[in-house]
Amino acid sequence: MRSIYLFIIIMLLILSGIHAQKSKENQFKIVFYNTENLFDTIDDPNKSDESFLPNSKVAWTSERFNSKLKSIARAIVAMDSTNLPAVVGLAEVENITVLKDLITKTRLKNGNYQAILEEGSDPRGIDVALIFRKGIMKYIGHKAIPSAQSFQTRCVLYVRLADAKKDTFHIFVNHWKSRTGGASETESQRIENATNLKHLADSLLAANPKANIVMMGDFNDEPGNKSLSETLGAMKPEGAIKPTGLYNLMYDRYTQGEGTLYYKDWDLFDQFVVAGNLLVKKPGKGAVILPPYAYIFKPDWLLYKNKAGVMVPNRTAGSTEYYGGYSDHLPVYIVVNF
Repeated sequence: MRSIYLFIIIMLLILSGIHAQKSKENQFKIVFYNTENLFDTIDDPNKSDESFLPNSKVAWTSERFNSKLKSIARAIVAMDSTNLPAVVGLAEVENITVLKDLITKTRLKNGNYQAILEEGSDPRGIDVALIFRKGIMKYIGHKAIPSAQSFQTRCVLYVRLADAKKDTFHIFVNHWKSRTGGASETESQRIENATNLKHLADSLLAANPKANIVMMGDFNDEPGNKSLSETLGAMKPEGAIKPTGLYNLMYDRYTQGEGTLYYKDWDLFDQFVVAGNLLVKKPGKGAVILPPYAYIFKPDWLLYKNKAGVMVPNRTAGSTEYYGGYSDHLPVYIVVNF
């Protein structure tokens, strides 16, 4: 009798393992991570990169650069250690060489990632970028689109990928104008960022109301701010979902007081906004994102206790001091199901 019970238990464990594996095969993760000043150690005369050079105050040496690469890779791998995230959007990356170092000289090399980065007009030379796993997603095309006309800033990186079911994803990686100089003083520039992104989304949805649109990035505003809630029109995903509407998947996290970076208090600047089509279940086919929609990755090892006793993101460096942490932002991710 005991042997029968043992056999049943073993079979249940095997079946649950098979079910878990099939579940993994029918989904993939999309990640966004502001890497906080992922600079190389070489002086570029066309960029204001003086703060991250070997002779700078933070002494940005090859050892510290390589340590930073390993730290960023560790965080990305930990979000999906079984399969590795299929798509990762990044902010504050200096150039394509740095991006290729990240995917070839760290644990990410096991993911067979392809790197995409186009230089923008940001004075510091930090850009948005994207990496994707070539075995999971198929590359269709990409281009860099100016996110503002009235000031120099990062471009929007627009990438088209196809998943295993041959569904096309329109992915926009953003890093909007910072709040340096004051939130209200710089608000109009983020509204300009939002206006341009809204135009891109509207054009796609007008051509194809079922378009799978994923906007991600460091928006330097929260879900309830004017740029996102009014100009972009990113709504809270509740009630009857409109396939052509835009929905902010971080809204619940925001109302619950969660955040992705800390300055005097938590702010939630790192977000995902998607077209409603991705939130509507399509029986038998198509991609869908299910509640709770989006996640903030917040393990203890990404944090440190500040002077106020609050566990906050452990950053790499300040303006004059090297700390050796990961980033001043926490990564966020969504899960796409077939």
